[in-house]
Amino acid sequence: MNTKRIQRVSGYALTALLLCGIAAAQTNTGQISGTVRDASGGILPGVTVTVTNVNTNISRTDVTGSNGTYVVTNLPVGLYTVSAELQGFRKAEKTGFQLSPDSRITADFALAVGSVTETVDVVAVRGETVNKTSGEIARTIDGDQVRELALSGRNYLELATLITGAVQLDDDQIALTTSLSTTGTVINGSRGNTNSLMVDGGFNLDSGSNASQINNVGLDFIDQVRIQTSNFSAEYGRNSGAAINVVTKSGTNALHGSTFGTFRNDRFDAANAFAAIDASGKKIKAPLDFKDVGFSLGGPVARNKLFYFGGTEYRNIDRVDGPFRRTMPTRAELAGDFSRRSTIINDPLTGQPFPDRKSVV
Repeated sequence: MNTKRIQRVSGYALTALLLCGIAAAQTNTGQISGTVRDASGGILPGVTVTVTNVNTNISRTDVTGSNGTYVVTNLPVGLYTVSAELQGFRKAEKTGFQLSPDSRITADFALAVGSVTETVDVVAVRGETVNKTSGEIARTIDGDQVRELALSGRNYLELATLITGAVQLDDDQIALTTSLSTTGTVINGSRGNTNSLMVDGGFNLDSGSNASQINNVGLDFIDQVRIQTSNFSAEYGRNSGAAINVVTKSGTNALHGSTFGTFRNDRFDAANAFAAIDASGKKIKAPLDFKDVGFSLGGPVARNKLFYFGGTEYRNIDRVDGPFRRTMPTRAELAGDFSRRSTIINDPLTGQPFPDRKSVV
């Protein structure tokens, strides 16, 4: 079968971030919470906690309540710094919190007595590896993994095979890319078409078939892929399988861009083990010509306030399915006469062999 297909995949995001914060899709944001205590372990109410996005310099604040706790919600994905300050205590700051979609990070503080301006304690941390707030089983695949892993079909759904309990049913990723199919990966025994696919928290499945994507997002436009496989919130309850959410990139205070090109050709491929053999005795390889080129660009419109990100991608796929040997039934076999075959043919009703390998039709 000859398949020639040209795809144009456009990635775009215009992110308007004001100093007062934003309201984003529930499945595309996270939260940072914690408890603030003094050096002796007593709770501290009235502490001002500031959460700052390192890339955009946009901050959100909260004040600890009577129990010394704070919660900052609806935070876009990204790298964060958290600081806590109270009059009569030294200001404390923790950096390196990598927030992923729908994640919940805990940042606790212990403030020492002193002046706020006297000393600033900076503690480098990494995002927690154990979720202490909710019980879902999930994994986040970051942008570096998305771009650096070898994905033969440039299809982000191949990344699902990195998680525990995922089984890939179809090794032909080019076929999955051209068909936008979602059925190639089974997670925790669920059927492939039971996975729920989202882009930035929005539904990304064709409701007619429920087995194909609306948009196969280009790899260079992806910031993170969040895969939740078990025990997740009821907000993901549309499908019984895993919840896979693709978070696209957004602009930052720095200007970033990329150009990319991927090329595949049958000259670099091995022949299928079961391919037919030509007159010269060589296995016949299926013709393939796959080109994927594009660019992306993002940066600030107004520093610390308004950002942009956009790009486009062109895919040209020209391929022919590999030649295979197929045995077609003869006219005698269509009439129920299999006497020329050497194998035993059993009656499916009785389980006994047909006499003379003939059946009554």
